[in-house]
Amino acid sequence: MRSYKEILIGLPISIIVFCYFVETAMAAESIRPDFTTIGISIAVIIAAIATIVAVLTAGGIKYVTAENVLDTEVRKNLYEFIDEYPGSHLREIARELDLKPSNAAWHLRKLEQTNLVRSRVIGGKKVFYLVEGGIEARKEAIAESILKNPNAREIMIYLQDHPGKHLLEIAHALGLNHHTVKWHIKKMYLAELVEGDTSNSAYPMYFPTDLGNQMLRDFSDQLKRPGRAA
Repeated sequence: MRSYKEILIGLPISIIVFCYFVETAMAAESIRPDFTTIGISIAVIIAAIATIVAVLTAGGIKYVTAENVLDTEVRKNLYEFIDEYPGSHLREIARELDLKPSNAAWHLRKLEQTNLVRSRVIGGKKVFYLVEGGIEARKEAIAESILKNPNAREIMIYLQDHPGKHLLEIAHALGLNHHTVKWHIKKMYLAELVEGDTSNSAYPMYFPTDLGNQMLRDFSDQLKRPGRAA
């Protein structure tokens, strides 16, 4: 049995071909169109439209709504994965769920269109999180996305053990370029993972926030799970 996609593609082509041959035949025979010919053409077009409508309304195409978006196993798995791992990016999600990136992207768009999932670009990658969690879900997704970078994670671990260090001290202790540390610190500061204090120094001294400590613990636990990698 032909699929609805084949029908939807084939019908317009068939109508165009039919009309072309009718017009060619009429031109060859020098036939002037009369009301009967016009009526037949209109009937053919109406019949084609009716067929398309029947396909649309008979279950051939199921419109995705907030009520049925999770009816498919793929989207349900995507939703549950993002719930467990907010801040995951497309290729990571596709890899973990054994999906083609294009297939995962299509279903993720449906989840976004039905306002179950949102996305944000962090570090050049689009990451996803649930709408249900509101601002907190967004913060956690952004934080997790940042901590997936080994250098950022190393900086956070260092600040947990040595709070109150400034940028150059962090760079020297970790053997990183100070521009690299500055770039990561800026992202972590905006994500509320660290806070800066200039009360006792001309240079900001950085401390991990409660959110930063919590997210680092959660992310470290995730890395210990079988099959999970940053």
